Amino acid sequence: MESKLKEKDLENLVLDYLNRSGVFAFKVNTVGVWDSKQNIYRSLSKFVLKGTSDILGVLPNGRFLAIEMKTKTGVASKEQTAFINRVNKSGGLAFIARGIPDVKEKLDGLDRGKRELS
Repeated sequence: MESKLKEKDLENLVLDYLNRSGVFAFKVNTVGVWDSKQNIYRSLSKFVLKGTSDILGVLPNGRFLAIEMKTKTGVASKEQTAFINRVNKSGGLAFIARGIPDVKEKLDGLDRGKRELS
């Protein structure tokens, strides 16, 4: 089922799963706002980082979480890959997911103490 969904639909499924599982997670919009005079998307702030993952959050153990959602055929950009690498090098957990199974696989491998994600 997930293989035929759009990226936005996959994001919503994953966000619902994470929040039901006790993970504080939310969608991040880095596209900006449309400027009809210049025919471009303007950044909301100079501090918006290109390549920021679609979903950010905090795991129950306090670890930073970043998930870049992609469809079955989607490919991460150079900036998205760099963001994922930077988060992982900084001690967070960042990865590409194509649906809930990918998220479950990554989170099941973590030491979450007594708190289990269902």
